[in-house]
Amino acid sequence: MLHFALLGPMEVHVDGELRTPTAPMARRVLAVLLAHGDRVVPTDRFIEELWDDQPPKCARKTVQTYIYQLRKALAGRDGDTRGLDLVETHPHGYRLPVRDGGVDLLDFQSLVREGKDALARGRAREGAEALRRALDLWRGGVLEDVDTGPVLAAQAARIDDLRIQALERRIAADLTLGHDRAVLEETRDLTYEYPLHEEFCAQLMTAARRCGQRGEALSAYARLRRAMAKELGLEPSARLQELQRAVLAGGNERRPAPARPAAGPVQCQLPPAIADFVGRGPEVRHIAMGLAPSAFPEGAEPAGVRIVTVTGGLGVGKTEVALQVAHRMRGAFPDGQLKASLHLEDGTPKQPAEALRELLAAAGHDRADLPERTDDLARLFRTWASGRRMVLLLDDAADAEQLGPLLPAGPGNAVIVTSRRRLEGLPGTVTSVELGPLVESDGRRLLARVIGEERAAREPDATADVVAWCGGLPAAVRAVGSRIAAWPGRSLAEFAARLSDDQVRLEELSSPHLDVRRYLVESADRLPHSARAVLTEISRAERVDVTVAYLARRLHRSVPSIERSVELLAAFHVIRPAVWNGEHLLCVPQLFRLAFAGGDRGRHTDPGRRGAVGRLGVRTLTARRLACAAAS
Repeated sequence: MLHFALLGPMEVHVDGELRTPTAPMARRVLAVLLAHGDRVVPTDRFIEELWDDQPPKCARKTVQTYIYQLRKALAGRDGDTRGLDLVETHPHGYRLPVRDGGVDLLDFQSLVREGKDALARGRAREGAEALRRALDLWRGGVLEDVDTGPVLAAQAARIDDLRIQALERRIAADLTLGHDRAVLEETRDLTYEYPLHEEFCAQLMTAARRCGQRGEALSAYARLRRAMAKELGLEPSARLQELQRAVLAGGNERRPAPARPAAGPVQCQLPPAIADFVGRGPEVRHIAMGLAPSAFPEGAEPAGVRIVTVTGGLGVGKTEVALQVAHRMRGAFPDGQLKASLHLEDGTPKQPAEALRELLAAAGHDRADLPERTDDLARLFRTWASGRRMVLLLDDAADAEQLGPLLPAGPGNAVIVTSRRRLEGLPGTVTSVELGPLVESDGRRLLARVIGEERAAREPDATADVVAWCGGLPAAVRAVGSRIAAWPGRSLAEFAARLSDDQVRLEELSSPHLDVRRYLVESADRLPHSARAVLTEISRAERVDVTVAYLARRLHRSVPSIERSVELLAAFHVIRPAVWNGEHLLCVPQLFRLAFAGGDRGRHTDPGRRGAVGRLGVRTLTARRLACAAAS
C-alpha cells in the first residue's frame, strides 16, 4: 500500500515502510506528479521545473531517467516490482494514479470540499469539523524539504492559499457556533504571523468584541493599519474601518443565532455523470417515461409517487444509467435532486434511519435537531417532500424493506432505485428496467472513447475481440481500456490475445483502480453461504450443461434446497436458467465463472492456438454454450 505526504516534509510510505526518494531530482519529479493530482503531467512541465528556461539538449531523455529512478525507489523489496509500473507513461507525459487516501493533499482537498458544502447548507458544526480534520493533515509548510523550481513554487503557493482559505472558513464557522474565546486565542497568534491579512484581523476583532475586550480589538486594528501603511501604502478596507468604528462606539456584539436554513427547495446534489457514457437508449427512455410521464404528450400523470427500479448484474452500469437520466430530467423536478447510497463501503446495508438523516440534512435540517426513531425520521422526510417536485436516487438498495421508510410522499416526486436484485412489493406506480451487458456495437464505441477513435478504427476486429472478452461489462471495458491507453505502441490484437487466456483474463482486465476478480468475488458476500456454494460449484464444473440434479448430487443437498439457491442467484442476476432440449441448464457469465472457479481448471485457450483464436474464437461456441451465454 502506497501513501504520499506533501503537506510538510515529503514522505513516501510503501506498505508502512518509509521509502522517500533521496535523489533531489527524483524528489522534484515525484512532487510535480503528486501536486497535479491524478492528471497527466506533460514532459515540458517537468523540463520547466527542473531547468526553467535553460534546459539541456537531452532534457527529455534525462526526464525519462529520473522517472526510471523514481519507479525503482517506489518498487517493493525482495523482488516486488509493483512500483516499476506505478508511474504511467502517456504520449506526451506521465501520470501517477492515486487512490483515495493515497495522498494527503487529495485528502485535504476532499475534506475542504466537504466542509464548504456543509457550510453552504447552514451546517456550521459539520463544516467546522470537516475543515478542522483537513487542517490537521498539515505537518509543516508544503514540500518544505524539496527544492522547488517555477512549477513547484507556483503549485506550493496555490496549495498554501487553499490552507489559508480553509482556516478562514473554519474560524468563521467557530464564530457562528459561539466559540469566541477559542477564536480570540487562535487569531491573536495568526495576526502576528500574517500581519497584512485583513480577514484574520476582522475575526480577531469580532471575537474580542464579543468577549468584552475592546482594547484587544482596537490594538489588532492599529497593528494591521501600521503594517499596511508601511508595506503597501494602503489603508485597511472599508469593512475593517466600519468594524473599528463599531468597537469605538461601545457595547459588546452579541453573537447572532446560527441561521437555520429553510427546509425548502434544494439544489442538485447528484454526483456528476460520466462523460464517456454510450448506448442504453431504450432503457434511458423507459426510465424517463416512468419518472415523469406528464412530460410526454401521450403520458398521464399518476396519483402517487413514481418509482423506477433499475436492476442488473454487477458491473453493467446501473448507477451511471440512473445518473444520466436524473441529470437530463432536472428540469422536470425543479425542487431538487437528491441521492443516497444504501450500502456502506464494507458492503453492509445502510440502516434506513442513517439514510434518512443524510437526506434530511441535505434538505436543510440540522442533524442535531433530528429525531432518533426511524418512523419519526420517515414522517419528517415525507412531510418535507409533500407538495414538492423532486427526484430521489436511492443507489444499491438491499431489498424492498430497506426502501419503505425512504420513499417520499406526493405525486410530484419520483424515485430511481438501483439494485443488484429484483425488487418486489414496492408501493405506488413502479416501472421496472433490467440492464444486461452492453451490446457489441456500444461496447466498441465505449472502448474507442477510452483508447481513442483512430486507434480503435485501425484494428476493428481486435477492438471487437477485446470487448467480447470483457463480457459486455462497461466497468471491465473501461478498466482494460485505461491499460491499453497507457501503451500506445502496442497493438490491440496483442491485448486481445492475452485476454483469450482464461488463466489470466481477470488480471488483464484489471486496472490500478479496479481489481476485477476481487470486485466479482466480494459481490457474493451479500449472498447466503448456500447460494455462494451453488455459484462456486457451477463455476468449477467441467461441463456446461449443469442441472439442478447435478448440483444436488455434488453438494449433497435436496433438489428444493438447490432450487431456492438458484432462484436467489437469478434474482441477483448472477445466473439464469436456459432451456435446452427441454431441460433447464444453469450457467453463469464467463467472468463470474473465472472468478469463482479460482482459475484452477483447464478451460484456458491452447497457447499454440492463441494467436489464431482472435475474433472467431470468441464466437465459435458450442450450441449449448451459446445458449447459456445468451441467457446470462
